[in-house]
Amino acid sequence: MSEPIKRLGSLALVTMWVSAGCGGQDTKLSEDENGCASPTAEAGESRSAPLGTQVALNGTASSWCGQYAQDDVTFSWNFERVPSSSTVSEGAFTENKTSTASQPSFLPDIPGEYVVALRVSDPDGISDPDYVVISITSDDLPPVADCGTNTFGQVGQATQLDGSGSTDPEGARMAYTWSVSSAPACSHLNSGSVYDQGTITPSVIPDCQGLFVVSLVVDDGLQASEPAYCTIDVRSDNRPPVAETGTDRLIPPCTDNPFQLAGWESYDPDGDPLTYSWSVVESPADADPAVYGFEDATVVAPYFVWDVPGEWSFQLQVSDGHQWSSPDQVTHTVVAEGANNSPTADPGGPHTVLVEVDCTRDWWWGPWVCGECPVTIGHLDGSGSPDVDGDRLEYQWTELSGVLTWLSDTSSLGSVELPAMDASPGVDQVFEYDIQLDVSDCTLSDSATTTLTHICRGNYVY
Repeated sequence: MSEPIKRLGSLALVTMWVSAGCGGQDTKLSEDENGCASPTAEAGESRSAPLGTQVALNGTASSWCGQYAQDDVTFSWNFERVPSSSTVSEGAFTENKTSTASQPSFLPDIPGEYVVALRVSDPDGISDPDYVVISITSDDLPPVADCGTNTFGQVGQATQLDGSGSTDPEGARMAYTWSVSSAPACSHLNSGSVYDQGTITPSVIPDCQGLFVVSLVVDDGLQASEPAYCTIDVRSDNRPPVAETGTDRLIPPCTDNPFQLAGWESYDPDGDPLTYSWSVVESPADADPAVYGFEDATVVAPYFVWDVPGEWSFQLQVSDGHQWSSPDQVTHTVVAEGANNSPTADPGGPHTVLVEVDCTRDWWWGPWVCGECPVTIGHLDGSGSPDVDGDRLEYQWTELSGVLTWLSDTSSLGSVELPAMDASPGVDQVFEYDIQLDVSDCTLSDSATTTLTHICRGNYVY
């Protein structure tokens, strides 16, 4: 069995000072022996964003005790999980020069799910983490259905649903298809028992007590979303929890075994603590149950050991201690190693670095004297090197003549030191360097070259 994939505990951690006071919305908080409410983290709503967008986080709805001064309260953000090929690492927040402590931002580098945790602390203690999932999309991706929050209903009265949270990564117009997926045994409703079908806000009229499950599928004219499920609780004061397994995904040939599942978005509308239960509902025909399995099927994001490539389907149910949620399913397709495709090296460019210095003279008829073009840094960008499998790539930059010194030559963003030069008045001194980029996944590689031009220019200053 291969080495386990890297567990992403705290890829980036930023501690930020915030103003004193009890911020955020009204929340049911516990109190210590002094009658002071414990801090509660609110990391904001999970959402989607297109690749290349600076993602702003917002923890201003968090709560803490109002008796503490400004320097007594901290926000702590960290990455719980990033896509397997992402290079987002320590310093992701500070490098983006976030100016507001409670609202940091970061720049995702590849599509996928970024799970960020927020903890809030004061001198009495630290809050439980609150998670926000940022789904980064690119190209022509399917829309995402959102049927709104789980709700209560009354027998014989219309309960309105809300699909306004559904999104399409490309902003396309969407069609809405609603269905009653399941109903209590006492009910006569069927899949078509939805009023104002096709609209964003249809309604259902429950005909008896029990739990009704409604699904929504949205279509952008090219692709249909996975169904989203919401419930209408017509039976008790306790609202059932909701299981969320995330979206289906491909496991590229170079991905380590085991891979990780994600139930981060599961929640209980009453705020009750959740327990988790994962199971395998479908496996490849030649898979061996004695070999494959979960490392721990009762955690929010378990690791799963697989033995053969193919489609693996999983089911998650969560419990709030009173009742179990409706099951949610997700499929992860493990791509066979023989199907691996080579990455393509793209060093960008050609690149030009221009350094200018002033040339002056002591008197109007005297000789022109120029300063020296100082040592400078040339930057190269190979982040556009594609791999159709989505494998994690390794990078190697080389200056073919071997005269330059590299400051960073093993990441997608290379940097090389360009030497100082004597400038001449009114003259461009030009040096060209051939730069090669090699990229590789676990088995295959590719290389390409570009040109880095270094220009030292002496400008007349009268």
